[in-house]
Amino acid sequence: MNSIFEKHKWLKYVFGSFIVAVGILIIILAGVSVGKIQDVVNVVLAVALLVLGLFFLFTNLFNESHKGFAPTLLFSAVLLAAGITLLVLRFALHFGFDQKDTVYVISILTLVFGAVALTKGISLIVYKEKVSLILLMFLVAALGITLGILGIVFADKLVVATYIILGIIVVVFGILFIVFAAISDKKKA
Repeated sequence: MNSIFEKHKWLKYVFGSFIVAVGILIIILAGVSVGKIQDVVNVVLAVALLVLGLFFLFTNLFNESHKGFAPTLLFSAVLLAAGITLLVLRFALHFGFDQKDTVYVISILTLVFGAVALTKGISLIVYKEKVSLILLMFLVAALGITLGILGIVFADKLVVATYIILGIIVVVFGILFIVFAAISDKKKA
């Protein structure tokens, strides 16, 4: 047993479920007026980043295969820093992004998510995984890249739609995390 995920398989499903719940919360909040949703989404994103950062930090600290520095340690530090920064900007400095800036940030994150999904799809080809998984990953990549570009181009007109898209992407990421966890568990059984 090398990782905490192998010792405690339920952690993968809890983590995936948390991500899905955050996405659903963002979608639900998109129905609130845009001025309010911006504050709420900033807080939800900040808390989600903090929880994800702590989760990756926790899993890295108890991962037996990495005795020293690991990429997930750096990733957890970035997530924690981003979450703390969002909270400090909002509550300590009373600084909020305007709607257009928020749309740009979400669109860029969506574009990066699509690029990461594309990279994962290519790695699935290299490791000769099932064609259905490869197609699913390329579909997610195409959606992420397309939605990211549309968000950047039409930032003024897509404020509420961008929040809904962000929520959908977060839900899809959580579902993909659970699906890949289940596939991994099935292969090892």
